[in-house]
Formats: sequence, structure tokens, C-alpha cells
Amino acid sequence: MANDEVIVLGFWPSMFGLRVRIALAEKEVKYEYREEDLKNKSPLLLQMNPIHKKIPVLIHNGKPICESIIGVEYIDEVWKDKAPLLPSDPYERAQARFWADYIDKKFYWPARKLWTTKGEEQETAKKDFIECLKVLEGELGEKPYFGGDNFGFVDIALIGFYCWFSAYETYGNFSTEAEFPKFFAWAKRCMQRDSVAKSLPDQHMVLDMFGMRLRVALAEKEIKYEYKDEDLRNKSPLLLQMNPIHKKIPVLIHNGKPICESIIGVEYIDEVWKDKAPFLPSHPYERAQARFWADYIDKKLFDSGRKLWTTKGEEQEAAKKEFIECLKVLEGALGEKPYFGGDNFGFVDIALIGFYSWFHSYETYGNFSTEAECPKFVAWAKRCMLRDSVAKSLPDQHKVLEFVKTLRHKFGIE
Repeated sequence: MANDEVIVLGFWPSMFGLRVRIALAEKEVKYEYREEDLKNKSPLLLQMNPIHKKIPVLIHNGKPICESIIGVEYIDEVWKDKAPLLPSDPYERAQARFWADYIDKKFYWPARKLWTTKGEEQETAKKDFIECLKVLEGELGEKPYFGGDNFGFVDIALIGFYCWFSAYETYGNFSTEAEFPKFFAWAKRCMQRDSVAKSLPDQHMVLDMFGMRLRVALAEKEIKYEYKDEDLRNKSPLLLQMNPIHKKIPVLIHNGKPICESIIGVEYIDEVWKDKAPFLPSHPYERAQARFWADYIDKKLFDSGRKLWTTKGEEQEAAKKEFIECLKVLEGALGEKPYFGGDNFGFVDIALIGFYSWFHSYETYGNFSTEAECPKFVAWAKRCMLRDSVAKSLPDQHKVLEFVKTLRHKFGIE
């Protein structure tokens, strides 16, 4: 079948599209990959999947195969000579299909709700998600892969979700690795396969405004440091050693000692390197006020900002109202000052400016203009962006928007 024409229509972060690409890689089948703009679907996609109009679509010699699991099974049946994905025994094949169906019906929805909801609904989703992991880990048992000794059908159905575990845990505020060691050992085993490692997106594309705080603070103090990028699908032994409680970034490590939580890290930097650019004022009351506003930003602005791009309809409108109200409160605290602390860039500015890289996304999905609502706030942000410490630490707003588009599509918000 050397002359076969194989095309995959996909969207790079989709765990469903990843299934088809991993299966083809396992079979060593060469194919042409075409990235779809899901806001402007190609004529080929609409022609090849006229029913659902969705990716992924596997096109083999001009014929479309839609739905990812059906595509994986088709690949296994057509290219039989390498790496069988389904077992030969009919009962075992039925069991593999059952677990793939379980993943799509039971695992996907609570995972989605972990970051699109809060309160009781989020807690219920967390409970359902953890219960699903228990069930899947029970099915895995002591086997290296779900099908036994060989990577196969169920592994392909599930592994695409793994690159999003950091997002699930971040928004759900929990950690699963300690509770499910066999599941994570399986995931890391899968990640060692070229077919998986080269297909899955890097979950560290989550552009962390909290980590930006430490980088801005260190730049302000002119402190040279080594930056280590973490693969959050496969957390380093150093991260797990330095932050054993939360197992999250950012972590500041100074002379071998870890300082966790971004705001604590910024204050630590200010206390250790006192000779340059003080962040916090010297007066105890003013210091307390600065800490109050940093806490306000984390508790009020983050959640409403997140909802602007993770929700729709009435919930999104409520989030927009809350977000703009937060900005107005912050603008009131800023007043006529160039920075929150007065004439000098400082603690509250560092706590807040990382969010600015997300404002284009907030405005795009919330359908509003920050500058029209809060002109002094935007003038402050632009003033901050003139500082090298900020400009070199924050990602481009358009890159953030592309990432947000990815997440919205992945969780079916579009």
C-alpha cells in the first residue's frame, strides 16, 4: 500500500485528532496533515464530513473515515502488518471497544467541567473525574498497557487526555499523581513512545501569569537566574522534590531552598535583594495594603477573567460585569498615580501586570473594550509594558489568544 494517499484533517491540540495521528505513527504510515481553522472550516472538511462538520477526518485514497475511534480501528484493519492495535480474540476486542467508549462517555465531561465550572458543580466534576481515574487504574492493574504487554487501542483512546492534566489540576485545585501512581506510570510509559511524544502538544503552553511575576521581579532586581521549563505532562524530579505539597509551578529555588507560590516568591525576592528597586513600601500599613491588593487580584480578577473565555450566555455576561467591576475597583486604587505604589513600579504592579497579556483574549470573547471602560488602567498597563523587565517576561497577546482558541475548541465551547 505504498502508493496510498492518506490525509488527516485535524486541529493540533484535539485529543481526538491525536488518536488518528498516533495510530498512523504506530503503523509507520506516512500521511499529509492539514490543520483546520475551525472558525473558517475548509471546503474539504465540509465535503468529507458533511454530517458533523468536525475534525478529525482520516481520508484514505479519497474516502473519508470520520470519528476518531472508528478511524483508529480502520487504520488497524487496513495496515495489518505492523503493530496490531486491537487484540485478535473477539471478547478482548469487545472489551477494548468498551473501555474506549467509557473514556468518551464518562471521562471527557467531568474533565471539561473541572475548568469551566466552580463551586458545587466543580466539586462534583472533581469527584466524578477522580472516580473515573480509579476505574481506569483498576482496569489497567499491573499491566504495562491496557491491552497487556503491547501499546494498543485503549492506550491510544486515552493518552491524548494526559497532556491536559496540568490544566485539570490547576483549575480543579487538586493533585492526582500521588493517588494514582499506576496510572501516571502508564502515562509516562506511553510518553516514551515516539508515536505519542511527537504527536501530543506541550501542555506547558499554558501561559502562566503567576510564573511571570517571579521573572519580572528578578529582572527588576537585575538578578541573573537559570530558567528551567517544566514539561507538566512529565513533571521533573526537581519540581516534585521542591514543591511536594502542590506539585505546581512556579517555584523559586535559592541556594537549594524552594520558595513556592508566586506572591510569596516576589516578597522573598524583595527581602533578600534589598539594595535595588524595593517592591514593598517601608511603612507597615502601606505594606499591608499592598498585600491586600495582591490578594484581591488572585481572588477576584483571576476567576472572572477565566470565565470570560470558558463560558457563554448569561454566565459569561455575569463574568464580564464582575470583571469590569474588578478593574474599576483596581483603577480606583490606582487613582492618578503612575503605579499602584506611587511613583515607583512595585509589588501590586508585579502581581497584576501578568494578566495584561490575557486581556486581548478576555476582550475578544467577552466582546468589550477595557480601554473604553477603564482608560487609566490601560494607561498604567502600557506604562508597565515600557519596562524591560515586563516586556521581556510577558508573552505576546496574540499567542495567548491562539492558546485560548485551542482550549475553547478542545472543550467544545466554540
